[in-house]
Amino acid sequence: MKIITPEVNPKKEFLEISNDFSHPLEIFREAISNAFDAKATLIEIDVFVDRSTGIAELVIEIRDNGHGVSEAGLKNFFGLGYSSRLDYDSRGNKISGSIGEKGHGTKIYFNSRKIALESVSGGIKTSAYVDAPIQKLRSRSEEMPTVTYETEISDSKSFTHLIIHGYNNNQQSQFSQREIKDYIYWFTKFGSCEGELGIDAFKDVTIKLKALDYSSSEPETLRFGHIFPAQNCNLKDLKKIDAVSPLEYYVAKWVIPGESVIDFPDNKIDIVFYLEGDKAKREYNEMIHKKYSAWRSGEYNVESRYGLWLCKDFIPIERHNEWVSEKTEWTKYHAFVNSQDISLTANRSDAGNTSNQLIERIGDTVKAAFQRVIESSDEYSRYEEEFQKYKQYRSAKKEEEDFARRKKAALQKKAAKYTDILLLEPRQEGGVFSIVTQLLVIDPNLFGFKVIDYDTSLGYDLLVSKDNIHDLSKSSMYFVEMKYILKDDFNHSFKKLATIICWDTNIPNDYMLTDLTGEKRRMRITEKTGGHADYTKYMLISDTESHNIEVIVLRDYLKERLSLDFRPRGEVQ
Repeated sequence: MKIITPEVNPKKEFLEISNDFSHPLEIFREAISNAFDAKATLIEIDVFVDRSTGIAELVIEIRDNGHGVSEAGLKNFFGLGYSSRLDYDSRGNKISGSIGEKGHGTKIYFNSRKIALESVSGGIKTSAYVDAPIQKLRSRSEEMPTVTYETEISDSKSFTHLIIHGYNNNQQSQFSQREIKDYIYWFTKFGSCEGELGIDAFKDVTIKLKALDYSSSEPETLRFGHIFPAQNCNLKDLKKIDAVSPLEYYVAKWVIPGESVIDFPDNKIDIVFYLEGDKAKREYNEMIHKKYSAWRSGEYNVESRYGLWLCKDFIPIERHNEWVSEKTEWTKYHAFVNSQDISLTANRSDAGNTSNQLIERIGDTVKAAFQRVIESSDEYSRYEEEFQKYKQYRSAKKEEEDFARRKKAALQKKAAKYTDILLLEPRQEGGVFSIVTQLLVIDPNLFGFKVIDYDTSLGYDLLVSKDNIHDLSKSSMYFVEMKYILKDDFNHSFKKLATIICWDTNIPNDYMLTDLTGEKRRMRITEKTGGHADYTKYMLISDTESHNIEVIVLRDYLKERLSLDFRPRGEVQ
């Protein structure tokens, strides 16, 4: 009988794990977790661009005053699957209290040109570096990244100083002060909500942050703990602020510690639940996008960030709004459920290693606690009663306001005449569809395709052909998608797309736009050079696919090709 011992391809596994982190800012989650596990009270983060090598290299420096990395600890720090922080009792229960478990987190550092580590622990200073980690992992040779280090006696206090050179292929996007700060407060241990439960073990931990666009010479000091608004459930006082919509500023809070999980009495969860009006959210969160304003990098809407988050170590992992809401009420919720019994995937992106039964029972427990404690409370009842009154008031008032608004908008709307047809400037995607269909009736050849079918309810808007319209069996068919404003949140595939028609776009020249499958295309803008039929061309260029996608920006296209100038309606009719 022969025996084979299964082996692991270390180089491939290192590369897979280092690439498994999907968000570049996750480097801060991992570094901050390590600092907390090292009992640090001060974490300093400096993000800058170093041009001394002749290229604009993204560099991240992270320093903490924790107990440091010893010579023996280098294996765990740079190795895969090693951790010195796991400590169990005689019954197999984890008692160490550390965040790190799998020995995977620091592998995100390998997405760089160089890793440099300097640390003092137990009177010994260790200096180590790894050259070209990502290059070696991606090469076809058998060479693995190696750690070069030296040690010396030191009388310094313990610390860890990490420098990541050339991180994330030197892509600077998302490394602004406001974006990193937002990520730290939402998705790292530093933004834990445990203070709401009376846990104050880390209340004195601070972060000093200085990112790419931070102009002050002194870094910004961040205080530990997730940011919540102050409670305010007094409707009488709130109506003095906003007589019509006092609930916009309503803030109520419930804390439910140590709730036993249904069918898993040994498992406990902690719940921190805030109900917040939209304006209350905006008073403390500058990253929520303001309506009718241009989107700034890192901004999000309430729907994509708020709701109920399942956490481990009080770090949000995944949202489960369905546990407390059947409709869209969850947009008012700012809530966290922490369980130390869930098992996370290697990159901590979800609880996929947890049994479905446990996740379901945690959900059942949250639902029961929500009904028992929150829905039955006076604060929640007052909110619901006021909300029902507001809906009745608003339905009648809204009809009057809508009529006045539509009348005013119609009078102010810009228009242009093409032949004898009045074309109205669109205000949304439906308006783009309307103006395109009007133009196609007047000039079927205007856009260089023939419409075979249309459906604006789901998927792409138009099915078109550019060749044999009379014999569809021989025709090459493509999709055309319409957008009011083409932005960087494209929600379709490029694969069968021939054209995008939009009223305007904020995508700049050379910007890489990503579709829902992950395919990337570069926006190439070619200015109008002359001639009646010439116009500014917007093309989404692919390095791998044979066809490029034209983006017809109607605002430019109609002015340059048809000399249509949209002016106030009264000047046109």
